[in-house]
Amino acid sequence: MHDLVIRAGTIVDGTGSAPFTGDVAIRDGKIAAVGRDVGAAKRTIDADGLTVTPGWVDVHTHYDGQVSWDPLLAPSVWHGVSTVVMGNCGVGFAPAAPERREWLISLMEGVEDIPGPALHAGMPWNWESFPQYLDALSQMPRTLDVGGQIAHGAVRAYVMGERGAANEPATEDDAKQMAELVAEAIRAGAFGFSTSRTIVHTGTDGCVVPGTYASEEELATIARGIRSTGRGLMEGVFSGVVGEHPDDMGVLVRETQMFRRIAKATGCPVTFLLAQHNGEPHQWREQLAECEAAAKEGVPLRPQVFARPVNVLFSFQGENPFQYLPSYAPLKNASLAERVAMLRDPGLRARLLSEKDPNTTGVSLIYKNDWIWQRTYPLGAPLNYTPKAEHSIAALAEREGRRPLEVVYDLLLRNEGKTFLMFAVAGYSEGNPDALHAMLKHPLTSLGGSDAGAHLRQIVDASVHTYMLTHWVRDEAPGSPYHLPIEAVVKKLTLAGARLYGMSDRGALAPGMKADVNLIDLPNLALDLPEMIHDMPAGMPRLMQTAKGYVATLVAGETVQENGVETGARPGKIVRSGMAA
Repeated sequence: MHDLVIRAGTIVDGTGSAPFTGDVAIRDGKIAAVGRDVGAAKRTIDADGLTVTPGWVDVHTHYDGQVSWDPLLAPSVWHGVSTVVMGNCGVGFAPAAPERREWLISLMEGVEDIPGPALHAGMPWNWESFPQYLDALSQMPRTLDVGGQIAHGAVRAYVMGERGAANEPATEDDAKQMAELVAEAIRAGAFGFSTSRTIVHTGTDGCVVPGTYASEEELATIARGIRSTGRGLMEGVFSGVVGEHPDDMGVLVRETQMFRRIAKATGCPVTFLLAQHNGEPHQWREQLAECEAAAKEGVPLRPQVFARPVNVLFSFQGENPFQYLPSYAPLKNASLAERVAMLRDPGLRARLLSEKDPNTTGVSLIYKNDWIWQRTYPLGAPLNYTPKAEHSIAALAEREGRRPLEVVYDLLLRNEGKTFLMFAVAGYSEGNPDALHAMLKHPLTSLGGSDAGAHLRQIVDASVHTYMLTHWVRDEAPGSPYHLPIEAVVKKLTLAGARLYGMSDRGALAPGMKADVNLIDLPNLALDLPEMIHDMPAGMPRLMQTAKGYVATLVAGETVQENGVETGARPGKIVRSGMAA
C-alpha cells in the first residue's frame, strides 16, 4: 500500500511531455507510480482541478550563510522550490581559515548585499574545510534540500593568502593546490566550482572577487581537478566588463569563447549566466551561438538564463536614490511611517531634490547616470515586470515637464511609502521581452539567476519560478507570440536544472524519483507585493515576496507548506553530488 496518492490532477511531469490527467503514488519518500489506477493508499489528496508538478530545482542561490541558521529558507519555500544550489558567483564560506572569516563576510556582503551584522550574528563557523562545512550543515533539520558549490574567492584566499585576495597571478603550484581543494570538495559532495569575472562583484572594501582576473591556465587546472572526480561542473559569471575598455562588451563573447576552450580541453562541463546587457543588446546571441557550436562538437557549455528582467527595486522601505544624500541621514533609523511623514514635508522634499550625492563609489553611482530613468518603471499593482517603454520614469517626466527625480520622489511616497520602482539592470535593453523569450525557449538553456538569499534590500527574484508560470504560461496565453507551453516551462524549472548539476534522482514525476511535488491552483496563482521585513539575525532587513496558489509543496513525500503556511515538517537534507549516481 502506498503512503500517499495524489489523485486526478493535471500532471506536468518535468520531462517536457504534454500534460495528462492521472494519479501520483508516493511510498517511502519516492514516486512509486504515475498514471491511472495506481492502487490503494493510507492517505489520498484530491487534485482535481490542480496542476501537479515536480518541486522546482533552483540552481542559482546565495543561501550560503542563511542555510546555517534558517531551517525554512524563505522566500524559496513559498514558491514551490524543493532543492536549492548555493555557492554561486565565486563567493562562499568554505574553506575558511579562522583569520579569514571576517573577510569572507565582507566579501559576501559587498557582492551579494547580505548584511554583515546578520552574517556575524547568525553563522556558527563550526567548520574550516568545505567537507566540514557540509558536515556541519547536515546536522541541522531543514525544510528544503540544499546542495553547494565551492567558490573561487574562498579557495584562492585559502591557498594564496593575501596574494589570492588581492588577485595576484597564481603560480603553477598555487593552481595545483586550488585544484586539489576543489576536487576534495566535490568528492565530499560539492556539485561544482564557481568563479566570477565581473568587476561589478566587489567586497565592502571595493576590491573585486578573488579570481576575477584568473588566467585561462589557472581555470583549466581547476577544471582538470573537477574532471578528475568524475562529476561536477564549473560555473562562470562574466556579466560585467573585465576588459580595459568599459564600453567593450565584446569581452563577454571572448569570455564565453575562453570557457568553451576550457570545457573542450578538459572535458569539464561549464555553465554560465547569459543575459541581455544595456551596453550591447545583441551580444547574447553571439554567446548563445558559441554554446550551439560547442554542443555540435559535444563540448558541455550550457547557459543559464533569466525569467524576467534583472531588476533592482527602489522604495522608501530600502534602496532608493535619496538615501545617500546628507539630508536623508536622519531618516535612516526611523520607522517607515515616521520616514514617510518626514518625506512629505515640502522643505525636506526641496532639499533632497537639490542636494548632490557626495559618494564617488558604490551603488550610489548608478543614480548619477540619467539613462537609468529610461529603464526604470513603476512596478505597479498588479505587478508588471515587462512594462512598455512609454511607462518609464524618463517618459513620464517628459510628458509631465518635470525632472525624473521629482517623479521618482512622488511615486515612492504613494501607498504609504510601500510603492516600488523597477530598475531593469539587464534583460530589457530594448524595452520589450523579445530577448528574454528567445533565451527561455532555447533548448540549451536552464533557468538561473534567482539569487535567492542575496541582494536583500534591493532584489527579490526568488519568486521567478512562480513568475514563469503566471506570466509566460498563463498570462501570455496560447496565441500570444510570447507564450511558452507549460510542459517546456516546468522542464526548465525542474529536470533541466537537476540534470545540469548531475542530480539524477529528482526533477521528474517518474517511478524511483524523489517525491518532491507541487500542487498548484494555476488559474489563481499570483505573486504578492514585495514587502520589507526585519527577521534576519541582528534585526537586519530583507525584502520578502510570497505567493498565492501553491496548494501544497511536498519534499520527500512530506508536506512542507499548505496554502502559504508551513507545516513544521523538516524532510530537507544536505544533498551531495554522487549520492544518486
